[in-house]
Amino acid sequence: MIERSPADVLRLVLAAILLLVLLVGERLFGNTLVAFASDLLRGLDAVPRWMVEVVVVGTRLLSLVLLGGLLVVALARRRWRLLATITLAAAAATALVALLDDAVDTTTEPALVELGIELGPLTTSGFASTAGIAAVAGILTAAAPWLRRAVRRAGWALILGLMVSAAVVAPLSTDSLLAITAGWLSGAAVLVALGAPTRRPTMDAVVGGLAAAGVPVQHLERAGVDARGSTPYFGVDTSGSRLFVKALGADERSADLLFRLYRRVLPRDFGDQRPFLTLQRAVEHEAFVALAARAVGVRTPAVRAVAGAEPDGYVLAYEAIEGRSLDRVDPSEVTDDVLESIWLLVADLRRHRLAHRDLRLANIFLGAGGDVWLIDFGFGEVVASDLLLATDVAELLASSSVRVGAARAVAPAARTVDRATLERAHGRLQRWALSGATRTAHKEQPALLPALRAALAEALDTGPSAGPDNG
Repeated sequence: MIERSPADVLRLVLAAILLLVLLVGERLFGNTLVAFASDLLRGLDAVPRWMVEVVVVGTRLLSLVLLGGLLVVALARRRWRLLATITLAAAAATALVALLDDAVDTTTEPALVELGIELGPLTTSGFASTAGIAAVAGILTAAAPWLRRAVRRAGWALILGLMVSAAVVAPLSTDSLLAITAGWLSGAAVLVALGAPTRRPTMDAVVGGLAAAGVPVQHLERAGVDARGSTPYFGVDTSGSRLFVKALGADERSADLLFRLYRRVLPRDFGDQRPFLTLQRAVEHEAFVALAARAVGVRTPAVRAVAGAEPDGYVLAYEAIEGRSLDRVDPSEVTDDVLESIWLLVADLRRHRLAHRDLRLANIFLGAGGDVWLIDFGFGEVVASDLLLATDVAELLASSSVRVGAARAVAPAARTVDRATLERAHGRLQRWALSGATRTAHKEQPALLPALRAALAEALDTGPSAGPDNG
């Protein structure tokens, strides 16, 4: 399956930012940085020349072997799409480096070491030209969806080795660093333009991961539900219990990072925390918040397993709920008792300073027996700030009002939430502060959000909230 991956978009954005920083740094501090690097590497004078020669020649030789091996494998397996992708990436990287060479005057220092052996092109100072380094970096970036992690890491280690060897045996400059960044940018751009094989965990990988975590599954199928940031499945384990399974991979991780980066540059206070360094930590955090919510009495599905799934993915398995999310039920089924039950669950969260952070209709389930459940703590936080707790209230008011109108949405909130939080929530009833799904729903009813703000303001004016929840 060919698709455009958020991971490649993220790489493209980061590479563009890095290239811009390098160009500005070269323009402002090029002479100083090159002179500093030259002084720093002068210690190589004390290293025996034969050791430097072994490292330089070995790095160059291994790079040729890796690149040649990639081409041979692609031809042998008839990976024509791979060949076309890396060819285009190499051409784009070479062209971009040529453009940068014309636009930037780089400062150089004399070579630090002169090789004393002759092995043809392997020992010439121009072996790893800037165009060559850029092309190899572009090829490796563009080939990443087809390569195992170990091969990718080895490839980048060799590219860095080429850059270091160029710095040692050729006139020292910032050209090599610019070339690597240009190659990274070009390879990512080609993948975004052409697409690449999916890097999401396959169904077999999900089944294998769950079995390894002690939850063997006898049946698994894709779920047609709103599961933002993951690939959802319904399953049945070997004991006959139903499961809801979320698979997350590099694509979901990159999409989350892009979303956080976008929110970071906006002039708004979303209360976001720093993203976790790895996908594993993010998945573990979701499981932890769900366990914490269930421990304090919030009706949410039990966590059955946290597991790994190739390639580089993770799986969360929950007990499945018999019922439907509120975005799929008839508005007549969202009774005042249902609304009251939702707000009592949110009061439990607030009492223990747990923030859900995505209280849209798709994450509130009406069980087959009439019970209300909260699901998906993927954005949840413990020890939540007053801002996050108030934003939960605003999101729930806005999302529920789509089904029941402004007055009925506000009434149970005024009974269960303290006045200070309601006042903060009133200030968060803005389109930019709401989830994408809730914003979309309100676009279809443009008068609803002003009516909701007016109804909440009226409730605040009639007297103090009777809510026992002091957050």
